[in-house]
Amino acid sequence: MRFPVFDLSDEVLVTFLSKFRSIKFDYVYGYTNSIVLFARYLIKEKVLLKDVCPTLKVCICTSENCTEEDKEIIERGFGVKAVNEYGTSEVDLIAFEDMNGKWRLSHENIYIEVLDETGNAIKDKGEGRIVLTSLHNKAMPFIRYEIGDRAYVEIEEGEILIKRLLGGVNDIVVLPSGKKSSGISFYFITRKILEKSGDLKEFIIKQVAIDKFVFEVVSDSDISERDRQLIQKNIDLYLEPGLSFEIEKVDMIQRTKAGKMKHFYSYLN
Repeated sequence: MRFPVFDLSDEVLVTFLSKFRSIKFDYVYGYTNSIVLFARYLIKEKVLLKDVCPTLKVCICTSENCTEEDKEIIERGFGVKAVNEYGTSEVDLIAFEDMNGKWRLSHENIYIEVLDETGNAIKDKGEGRIVLTSLHNKAMPFIRYEIGDRAYVEIEEGEILIKRLLGGVNDIVVLPSGKKSSGISFYFITRKILEKSGDLKEFIIKQVAIDKFVFEVVSDSDISERDRQLIQKNIDLYLEPGLSFEIEKVDMIQRTKAGKMKHFYSYLN
């Protein structure tokens, strides 16, 4: 069974729930943002999916990184463990998170490198670009292919340990001082405040000018002035002073043609 991702209204989510009441599913597998939205709906309705579908064993999140905050929401709504899958359609499955939260890399299929800004492999720990080599496709092998993603890793006994996926290379916040920051980091700065502000469903951040950001928020309640001040305080602290933002309540977040949702969009040239 497949769920549509372009319409995730409550009216559609209730039909999802009815399927779990009538079919014995072993696992849930899909885009993180859609799964989190469904979990929020279950929490709001005070329904535990595991009670509705006792055969359910695990939730596998793919395409978009499932953060620890996302996992907490999913596990509260589903009653089963949430794990990450990380791959790319061009190459293969890159890594899979085990039930203990540790990434298992697909060394059997892919040679994986994480490179610093000078093009050298991370030796100890740090943030870098993910580069893949796959020779299985003899007609078109991928040699040191940059997929556009970054990760923070640690190296232990020569093994790469992914600690956090940081999103795409191009998803970068550029600030008036010249400082740069990962777009997903900016998302984390504001997320906890918005989570506490009411019935938040989804939100994204857009950088529309060098010093201005727009938050598109899907929520059943308004963002209070106090929460707006807390967001500004965090932006000043973790990024830099002098930045402004505005919050726009929307009915739905626009997704890509594939149904995916990015958390940060830069509209700078």
